Amino acid sequence: MTKHIRIVTPHTTPRPTKLDELIGLDVEASITFSHVGLTAGPKSVESVYDEALAAPYVVERCIEAERDGVDAVIVDCMGDPGVDAARDMVAIPVLGPGETSMHVASMLGHRYGVVTISDRVRPIFEKHARVHGTYENLACVRSVDISVLAIAHEHDRLVEALIEQSTAAITNDKADVILLGCTGFLGISEKLKEGLERRGFIVPVINPLRTTAMIAYAMVSVGLAHRFNERESS
Repeated sequence: MTKHIRIVTPHTTPRPTKLDELIGLDVEASITFSHVGLTAGPKSVESVYDEALAAPYVVERCIEAERDGVDAVIVDCMGDPGVDAARDMVAIPVLGPGETSMHVASMLGHRYGVVTISDRVRPIFEKHARVHGTYENLACVRSVDISVLAIAHEHDRLVEALIEQSTAAITNDKADVILLGCTGFLGISEKLKEGLERRGFIVPVINPLRTTAMIAYAMVSVGLAHRFNERESS
């Protein structure tokens, strides 16, 4: 039976090619993906404030998804805005790529390095690592200093910057896994992996959205979801 997974992008800027990132998954025939953004909230998520601004609208989208018969929701941001609150409101799985991919990174190696947009989001990753029990495995959080809104227009520079920062994470910080620290890095993971291989570094490069999509599919396929306490209607 085909599973329906909805991607909720937690900002108002259109991302018409978002689902292209999920093309080619081995179980593609067994999954239907849909994608929605927000009609209100931040233009991008690049700070704790942006996360707080997005959260209530993310929860609304998750409630809507459950009503639509969706099997699971992925909140399309490494900061996982609204994920905990949404889990309190719906019975279907709600996954955040930040939490999910940090755990996967910790299973794939001893120390993982995050390469992300800016130093401004470093505290978000460090907090997530502490909360989710992977801080001892976090080698570093490195940034490329390119805003989320500029990513689509500076693709080549972004790839080169990510290769440089990932190289530094491996050589200086002893990372043996690289985690892309933004789900807006579309079409990047394979190019980053190839760029590192050209430099002699053979390490896992985690695409957080694709990885989380597969975890979500696995969960709904075996009937797993977080605990849900249904409220009495008032």
